[in-house]
Order: sequence, then C-alpha cells, then structure tokens
Amino acid sequence: MKKFILFTLLLMITSIYLGYTMKYYVVKSGDTLSEISQKLGVSPNSILDLNVMIKADKIYSGQKILYSKPNGVFETVNKGEALWYIAAEYFATTNDILKFNKIKDLNFLFPGEKLFIPFSIMCKTSNKKSGIIWPVFGEITSPYGWRINPLFHKKEFHSGVDIGAPEGTPVFSAISGVVTYAGWFGGYGRMIQIFNGHMLTRYGHLSKIDCYVGEHIKQGEIIGRIGSTGWSTGPHLHFEIRINGNAYNPLGYLPYAHWSGEGKRLPTPYQEGMGY
Repeated sequence: MKKFILFTLLLMITSIYLGYTMKYYVVKSGDTLSEISQKLGVSPNSILDLNVMIKADKIYSGQKILYSKPNGVFETVNKGEALWYIAAEYFATTNDILKFNKIKDLNFLFPGEKLFIPFSIMCKTSNKKSGIIWPVFGEITSPYGWRINPLFHKKEFHSGVDIGAPEGTPVFSAISGVVTYAGWFGGYGRMIQIFNGHMLTRYGHLSKIDCYVGEHIKQGEIIGRIGSTGWSTGPHLHFEIRINGNAYNPLGYLPYAHWSGEGKRLPTPYQEGMGY
C-alpha cells in the first residue's frame, strides 16, 4: 500500500511537468462505472486499466478511483526492452511516445520507468483497409484448423488463432461494436466478446478485462491485457471471428501487411512473427 501511495504521489508530481494529470475520484452511493466515466469525461477502459483492483460490476461507496486526463495507461520499461517494441505493442510510433513523455534522448530510458501512453496515439499505425485490425502485437503460435491440443494431447478443431505475447501486453478491439460478454468463460479463461451486428470477435485467456458488458467499443480501443487464464500453456491471445455462429479463419479477414509509423512495411505475424 505504501508503495502504491508513493507511486501515486510521484505520478501527480510528474504530471505537473508532463502533458497529463492524475486525480482521484471517491465513489458515491449508487455510482456505476458508466456514470463515473461520463461524469469525469474519461474512458471506463482507462479507469479499469489504471486501477488493478477495480471491477466494472463491483464498485462500492468510498472506493478511490485513480483516473487520467487525457485518457491513457502506463507502461513500465523492462530491462533490455527497446522503445520500438513498446511502440509496436501499442501500434504507435516511437516519436509520439517520446514527444508525449517529453523525452529527447533514448539513453534516458531506464528499467522501471513509467511511460504514459495516451489513447490518442494508440493504433495510429494499424492497417484498417480490410475492415478489422490486429488485436495484439505478437507471434501466431497456433493457427486456425485441426490440431493436437497442447494440453490434452487430443485432436481438436481450433476455432481461432493463438497470438503469443508477454503477459500484460495490451489487447485492442479488432472491430467497433458492443461488448456482449466480459468475464470468465470455461476454457477461454477471462474472455471478451464484441459484436457489430454481423461479426462477433472473441478474445480469450486474458489476465485483465478493461471493458464491461453493454459498452460501445470503438475499433482500436484497449479492452484488456494478455494472460494465460483458462486452458492455456502460456501467455497468449486466443482470437476468434464468428459470423452467424460459425467460426472463420481470422487470417482471411485480418490485413495482410501494414505500413508502420516508422515507414517500414511489415508482413503478417504468421510469416514473420510480427503482430501487425
């Protein structure tokens, strides 16, 4: 708790210098997450991501909620982690991250540093020409179709694609739509469903859910974090596309290639292990 308080004070001090502010809201009797986000003018997804212990359906009077303006999340720099990789995880550009955090020299980045990633720079480099975007940056570890289940060692039909990525990697909505499910779902673990009236997308094995049932989600909004919940052998995203109840190969709908914000054309992760 002391570490959290010190971290919060540090955020508030640094926010004076940087281009964002961090504040607390104390939950009042009868408040809902939707009402709080509207009252504060912030995204519920940002609130849920910033507050590890907050659940959309379990908010109580007197609870303190940390929120940011503008909407955004924090990313911790890990030892040996390059900024280009952090930018890739958010489908953003290194220049945008440097500019927003007022960093002029990459040598000033150090392990444990907290970078603020505003929603406005997320998914700016995503290829949207096919109508949907890649939900996460990672490598496809198991394709769509028949396979031997890695847990039960039996032949089964894999109804989606598995995209491997470190735990905590951000997951984005591949389409705009309404959240029809957000919670534990058997072997999927923590799972989210988003429906746009024609196509339903599923995001399974999450460590964290940053949205709630009934929420209207825009394409490219952060909805959760990579995990290994449910029937899983390691951190990854199980991504499905369903139409009229039938599962289809996501690689038939996702964009083939992507022009990154750095001006480099990147092929699909199925070929090169890149999550664009």
